[in-house]
Amino acid sequence: MRVEETLLPGVGISYEFRTAAGRQIGVVARRDGTTELVVYAEDDPEYVAESVMLQSDERATLVELLTAPPGPSGPPGHTQHPI
Repeated sequence: MRVEETLLPGVGISYEFRTAAGRQIGVVARRDGTTELVVYAEDDPEYVAESVMLQSDERATLVELLTAPPGPSGPPGHTQHPI
């Protein structure tokens, strides 16, 4: 998978990639330690359709969730809720 890295002077670094479904997703690692997740519009890859700011602990939790094996064991502190 190709990841584009762009230096954002005074802000941090942007990392972007395109999913198999064609969606463009980005992560902005900011100099202040926060991380911004961005999803670009399907019809305009320059327009940010959704953006979520994450503090360092929230980023760490998301990383755990994305790298945890599937199933009930999940990451530490994980609580299952019946549907």
